[in-house]
Amino acid sequence: MNRIMFDIYNLIQELSWCFGSQGLGGKYCGDLSFIEFIALKKLCEYDDITVLEMAKKLNITKSGTSKIIDRLENKSYVFREPSPVDGRVCYIRITDKGVNEVSKIIKRYTDYISEMLKDLDPIVLDHIKKVLELLVILGGSSLES
Repeated sequence: MNRIMFDIYNLIQELSWCFGSQGLGGKYCGDLSFIEFIALKKLCEYDDITVLEMAKKLNITKSGTSKIIDRLENKSYVFREPSPVDGRVCYIRITDKGVNEVSKIIKRYTDYISEMLKDLDPIVLDHIKKVLELLVILGGSSLES
């Protein structure tokens, strides 16, 4: 096994743990699990999205996505709206409460990261951003294949 690839793999896992809700003591995502937060965040990005489309964006099953949406609906963060064209299709809509919660969580995480990285040179910050973007692009493309 290539040692550097093993180290990269481990570092990505550590980052996932550190920046997921469990790594921050659970306090940064409020009453949301990390997957619920990611689903809400995606709903802020897309206006008309169905459960099936959300499942593809989260890279999980439609039934798993439905369970997440059920939990978010019970917390009044989202609601389902039947399509006026096809009653079999249901759109997921984010409520004002959901938008506000996502905004608060993003601010908490941004403040946390800003404090952590405040002493780094802007050029280093730009390099970090580019490396993370590349990993997201490569990781996302491998999920679609």
